[in-house]
Amino acid sequence: MDPATVNSEIVTPVIENPQAAVPMASATPNPALADLQDIIHPDPIGAWPWAIGYWLVLALVIALITLLVIWLRKRARDLAPKKAAKQLLSQLDKQAPSYVSDVNSLLKRTAMSYISREAIASLDGEAWATWLDSYLPAPKRQRIGPLLAKRHQPTPLTLAEANELHALTKAWLASKATLSAPVPTQTQAQIQQTGTKAQTQPADTKQPEAQC
Repeated sequence: MDPATVNSEIVTPVIENPQAAVPMASATPNPALADLQDIIHPDPIGAWPWAIGYWLVLALVIALITLLVIWLRKRARDLAPKKAAKQLLSQLDKQAPSYVSDVNSLLKRTAMSYISREAIASLDGEAWATWLDSYLPAPKRQRIGPLLAKRHQPTPLTLAEANELHALTKAWLASKATLSAPVPTQTQAQIQQTGTKAQTQPADTKQPEAQC
């Protein structure tokens, strides 16, 4: 018989249930694993409580906001007199004979809102103009003094001069520089010394008269 024919007639046995031929060792529970429980995952990490870094950032933000509020309040309080002066300046009549005197008085009152009355009330003439010029831009200096000096003249300002004085006063009020007390000049110091001597002279001259 042909070997090829024999091989073709060999029938491979068919196993109806393949799992029946496999040993069922895995079906028997392992006593060592009977006491084990399911894996319990830890709770997710929450955002609270915050780490120390977050608290430091929060404290820094609160401090900056507090300082900003304090600075804004102080700034508003410092600018309040100048803001009110601007409104009064816009209400003055430029063609009125007393316009120069009104502007000069407005500047005096505004300055005394920041500096003591004793330091400002006695300023006049060149010293007053020099102090005002120190808070004006360089191109606008040396002009407000001559215009304010015309308040002592009977002739009122021309419309061009009144407009110029208005612009200079508005620029002075718009200055953000901190006002400081004027430094007494040598002339003012001599005037104060002369006034002090004049006050002491009557008392000295009365003594010989009393002795006589």
